[in-house]
Amino acid sequence: MKKLLSALLTLTLTLSLAALPASALELEEAKKLLAVNYVEGVAPEVLELDSLDAILEAIGDPYTFYMTAEQYQAFNQSVNGQTVVGIGATVETAFDGGYRIMSVLPDSPALEAGIRPGDILTAVNGEPLSAAVDPRVPIVGEEGTELTLTLNRDGQVIEVTLKRRAVAIPIVTYESRGSAGYIDCISFGQSTAGLVREAVEDMDDTTAVWIMDLRSNPGGDSNATASAASFFTGGGIMLYFRDGSGGYNYSYTLPTYPDLTDKPVIVLTSENSASGSELFAGDIRAYGAGIALGQRTFGKGTAQIIFDETNCPYMEGGEAMKITTYRFFAPDGATNHVVGVLPTLLISPENTEKAAMLLTQPKPSRAEGHFKLEIAGQTFYIDAKQAAGGENAAAFTELLEALPYASALYKGTGAVTWTVLAPEQAARELNLSFTPRTFADTADSPYGREIDLLGTYQIVSGYQDGGFHPEDGVTRAQFCAMVASALDLPAGKTNRFSDVPDGAWYAGAVNAMAEMGFVSGSEGRFNPEAAVSVQDMVSILARVAVWASMDSYDLDQELLTLEERETYSAYASWAQKSARCLDRLGVLLEDVSPADPGSRETAAAMLCRLMESTELIWD
Repeated sequence: MKKLLSALLTLTLTLSLAALPASALELEEAKKLLAVNYVEGVAPEVLELDSLDAILEAIGDPYTFYMTAEQYQAFNQSVNGQTVVGIGATVETAFDGGYRIMSVLPDSPALEAGIRPGDILTAVNGEPLSAAVDPRVPIVGEEGTELTLTLNRDGQVIEVTLKRRAVAIPIVTYESRGSAGYIDCISFGQSTAGLVREAVEDMDDTTAVWIMDLRSNPGGDSNATASAASFFTGGGIMLYFRDGSGGYNYSYTLPTYPDLTDKPVIVLTSENSASGSELFAGDIRAYGAGIALGQRTFGKGTAQIIFDETNCPYMEGGEAMKITTYRFFAPDGATNHVVGVLPTLLISPENTEKAAMLLTQPKPSRAEGHFKLEIAGQTFYIDAKQAAGGENAAAFTELLEALPYASALYKGTGAVTWTVLAPEQAARELNLSFTPRTFADTADSPYGREIDLLGTYQIVSGYQDGGFHPEDGVTRAQFCAMVASALDLPAGKTNRFSDVPDGAWYAGAVNAMAEMGFVSGSEGRFNPEAAVSVQDMVSILARVAVWASMDSYDLDQELLTLEERETYSAYASWAQKSARCLDRLGVLLEDVSPADPGSRETAAAMLCRLMESTELIWD
């Protein structure tokens, strides 16, 4: 990977609070800031628009926006853990007709009213919200006054009435829970690293396993994130930034940075864990310091610089502008942008915390009555009686179902003896139900491991007979659906191809893949029902690799040598560079011809190997 001189950049990795209208900043000055700094570049016709609001709307980036002095002050409060008067909830930019609730603070009016992360705030006191309205304006008010919020929860309209009051933003809290050191972090701000250090130093002697709860953590400052993670990993490079020209900077902690613990850390994740919290998980993955447990995260892998009076002569009176300037990558070169972080153990929200707590037992003095789990280089112990107990049975069952292929489960059979045990056998011995995520017909497939691993992470599904049907053919539409599922792509814009009707089951996936630049059509058609060849799949997956990882991006900049053209001469000329990329990554299959039609098993095998090699699947 190309790594330039490091720079400790003041970047924010948080979700945006709102797409806010511009006011004091001069238009021409704003244009200069965007033209020089925006990571994707700004089209000339966009810069010719006659207002900053129009330019920002055309760019369509929810993380690039202007803030008045009052809005900038409120933004800093939300990240840095201060006391504010309001309802105690953080929101993301306009989303599905409203503002998505990202987190609900403890001891807050929002929590008491039953507001949940993921709810969509659509109106305040009966007045509908829009992307042009900062939701804090109608929500913040005099302490003790009432307001009514309208929310959309999974399609159901809910109204709640609550009273405003002062809410402390406890950026980090911690406690001992049995042999677990439990750290709850809601944001990465100025005080985060110091509080995490305090927690580890206070509790490490009595802790067997650390739990870092980052569920609904929307992110924060990159240096705060790097510092907090380094207490578990030791000093080193903590993230890479890539600008629009392909140049890299990186953020790091020094080799002398205190590595405060050698205990494994379990990072709890949710679909609302974003940006800095995804970076923290990526650091733990890259340095082999623990595992993640929960749901796939939000998928914000871009970083912003805030331009204010301290670093920009255009800004006056406390105003600021936040601009997306970089894509960021974990130390192992993997992106989390759009795709999020796929946890080591994919567990439902209702069982996440209980499943994690089951893994926090210290090493028992006697093996009998316990399970031992080896996963991602870590060893965890489980009390069998506790796991089978009524309140933990569902969580332990799901944990067993979520174990990936490379993990190893053992049963204690004596004082010090451990015997390998299949997860379904462990469930059977404890009289627990077990629904495998793997398939009934993959044992004879040369790619059974890869198919079942994708099944474990619920990326691919089978048929009603419980099989995957490995040898069945794959159409262009089906392959797009498989890759889009693996990357967790949101449905793309409609009317992209004349032969992809909006109502087709594959329309969202095909349009999303096209929007990302991974597939294209011809003369406005996609030909979705056509068979996809092996070299077609290679070409598509290579584009995914270039987008997903630093190594592949850098490799793509290299021209093919004559020797390489000969090596990959079985591929059409347009697929040879792609074949080289996937070969370097260990993705190419040796027993198939490039021109052969693809099958479900070859598609799954290459997709799985790609996700493993680019660290999109936790090793």
